[in-house]
Amino acid sequence: MHRLIGDIGGTTSRWAFVPLAGEPPLFHRFPGFNPATGQPAPLQEALRAAKLGLDGGAAPAHVTVYGAGCGAKARADRMRAALAEVWPDAAVEVESDLLGAARALYGHEAGLVLILGTGMNAGYFNGKDLHLPMPSLGYILGDEGSGADIGKHLLRDALYGALPGSLFKALFPDGADLPAILEAVHRSPVPQAFLASFAAPLAAVTHDLHAHDLVASRFDALARLLSRFFVPEERSSIRACGSVAFGFREILKEALAQRGMRLTAAEADPMQGLLRYHAALK
Repeated sequence: MHRLIGDIGGTTSRWAFVPLAGEPPLFHRFPGFNPATGQPAPLQEALRAAKLGLDGGAAPAHVTVYGAGCGAKARADRMRAALAEVWPDAAVEVESDLLGAARALYGHEAGLVLILGTGMNAGYFNGKDLHLPMPSLGYILGDEGSGADIGKHLLRDALYGALPGSLFKALFPDGADLPAILEAVHRSPVPQAFLASFAAPLAAVTHDLHAHDLVASRFDALARLLSRFFVPEERSSIRACGSVAFGFREILKEALAQRGMRLTAAEADPMQGLLRYHAALK
């Protein structure tokens, strides 16, 4: 039986079986689950309904997942228990999303790996293990350069009236409803995803100087943070993955270069690299 690989974020997850030689992988997208902040039921229900399997629908014997919020053992155990309810007879392995990004981007090589999506995380990968000197503070205190961070600063500018009129109209064609925004930020179950949703439209308007500088300023904050926690030899070359890293890769490259760092790869998600990594282990 093929090994089933899952890349699980807080809002969405991607799944695929490690293909045999010459066999194209089949990709599936389902709800996500972050064991630090969310509930597993939507993901469990979607996986049960999909009945992921091969050979006449037989359940997978081996499941390896890389999940947001799974860096701590207690959270990884919560993810493992949730998936064991879906596949009680499978061997379930749970790793952090950062290790998944490192394996996808580097294989067995060494380098600094960066995740920039809804959230942010970074570590130095020695080809086998991660060195994690920088604490992950989450979207309220940290996550510099992430979608939630960029969205928060964009919303702040919009609500304070600091956006140029043409840019405001392009990004908020129906206006910015202050009560509705505050309600979503302070009371929605996934406020970080709400904030990050405002970052994506910026990718289409970075020709506007204000939009470009807003994104660049958040990437500069990220670059300063990386410079503080990683020695020059570790941060000289960086590979990144995530929707923000990929969508704003040119601005990210510029911001890192200004502080002596070189962005050598940016991928939207790690799944293709993870399939290559696990196929090579067979």
